[in-house]
Amino acid sequence: MADDSSNDESPEVTGPVNCVLVVARDGSIKATLQSGDNNTGKDPAIEKAERIDAIWGGGIGVRISRNIRRVLRDRCYCSDEIREGEGGTNAEFIFVAQGRDSALVVVRDLANRDGELTRMHKLAYIDETTGLPNRELFLIELKNIIEFQQLREGRIAVMTIHIDKIDESRGAFGPAQQDAVFAELAQRLRKDLRGANSDDKSDYDRRSVIARTDFRDFAIILPSIESGADAEAVAERVIASIARPVRVGNRDLKLKAYAGIALYPQDGAEAEALFENAVAAMEDASCSHDIDVKFHTGTVKLRTLQRQDLELELKTALDTEEFDVNYQPVVDAKTGRIRSVEALLRWPESILGTQSTRKIVSIAERTSLIVAIGTWVLRRSCEQLKTWKDKGYESLRLSFNISPQEFSRSDLAQSISAALIRAGLQPSDLDIEINEHILFRDAMKNYSTCRALKRLGVGLVVDDYGIGSCSLAHLSHSPVDTIKIDNALVAHLETSGRDNAACDAAISMAHALGLEVIAEGVETEEQARLLTDLGCDMLQGYHYYSPMSGDEIAGFLELSATGRRTRIVRGA
Repeated sequence: MADDSSNDESPEVTGPVNCVLVVARDGSIKATLQSGDNNTGKDPAIEKAERIDAIWGGGIGVRISRNIRRVLRDRCYCSDEIREGEGGTNAEFIFVAQGRDSALVVVRDLANRDGELTRMHKLAYIDETTGLPNRELFLIELKNIIEFQQLREGRIAVMTIHIDKIDESRGAFGPAQQDAVFAELAQRLRKDLRGANSDDKSDYDRRSVIARTDFRDFAIILPSIESGADAEAVAERVIASIARPVRVGNRDLKLKAYAGIALYPQDGAEAEALFENAVAAMEDASCSHDIDVKFHTGTVKLRTLQRQDLELELKTALDTEEFDVNYQPVVDAKTGRIRSVEALLRWPESILGTQSTRKIVSIAERTSLIVAIGTWVLRRSCEQLKTWKDKGYESLRLSFNISPQEFSRSDLAQSISAALIRAGLQPSDLDIEINEHILFRDAMKNYSTCRALKRLGVGLVVDDYGIGSCSLAHLSHSPVDTIKIDNALVAHLETSGRDNAACDAAISMAHALGLEVIAEGVETEEQARLLTDLGCDMLQGYHYYSPMSGDEIAGFLELSATGRRTRIVRGA
């Protein structure tokens, strides 16, 4: 598509040529992919610029902004030739929609047009990691295939595939290894669909298309299918192929995939609608965890809208601070005195009353909300701890659970430090609880995040110990301070000799490594006695305290400080 602005009088280019930028709708530069050619190297002026009008001002800047808005509105691409100074060469500005709110802006000297054309096309439309078409090219191809099949009254299947559990490996593998995984998956998809992405783009009757449309998502176009059953058979074959272990270094990575299918014309007559309906079916499959392949239906769309509504409710509740924090004490096994309190998020009743906790957590984890919620809980609980310390409970500590998404943040230690400084607390006042899987992932990076937290001065607790993937080597080499025995081992302590032996072994091993031990889920006097006899250092559970609000716990802190044994039971 040629921009009709080229009919205007062409302003002279006063800025550089041969650069590639990703520019947001408002003109801010989101990424600089290239700032000079092979001869000149990087251009400092471009590298430092934060907005497009800082590079090209005046008429050129206005023209660039107009083209960006146009390609985002029409979901297309356009080009605009502008002369580079009087008597100079022409420069071509190419604009390609990238997602919903940004555009790829390619600026090149037309003297190098022929040599640059192929490379620029790849940059705009091809996923660099897999060599597959990206989302933009996929939709262009889908539009062409729909137009062809429309004339023949044919049927099309659009399949979207979500690779699950890849995020769990991101802490264990570096970016290069992650790219290798997706490159391998792309190769498998090509083999599963012979003739996919063939060079003969005119054969829209038989030419299938495979694309990588997001970090964890692939998409496939199956033209001229006979029935939905044919598409389902292909989806099952693809899922089985992805499920085969992927070799990364000296380890085998096992992945899980979910697929969504939308059929033309019943599920959408336009490329964008058909693709979005396939995505809705894929998301429904990945959330249900019981069916690998789902077709788009009105019910699927409704469930997708319901999940979007729940996400909006969570965002609103966070903005209006409808969440709350409860605290469950951890007591000294020998004295019964409260040594620390664990911060526990309490969901808003307006949300919890209509949805299961599992579903709420799943939605929060699938978005960035879990990080924002965790940040809010840390801030609120640190403020509460400062209030207690100001009342004289100086030795009281706070424990705070970290989700895998929060733990993967590169600025985690700085974020925690900022929260402590804001509340007027010391790092030694805080214990960070991580599960065994997180410790396992950090072990693959030589405990880089754990060591950063230890340098900060906070304590590290391995939560739910005994049911995960943590080995003795992980514990012995890691900088953790405490393990918390999972309540699954504590629950049958009175009747199971094996669970008793497991707790005994865990406590003895931890003490030999210089670690303290907490047992959670203590609900009876006998469990408390057995754990104390085994040498457990601290106990937590309904036998002592149920989770309470900050105001409710104040009285029990006072009793505990006097040395009196206190206990409140479930429902008290």
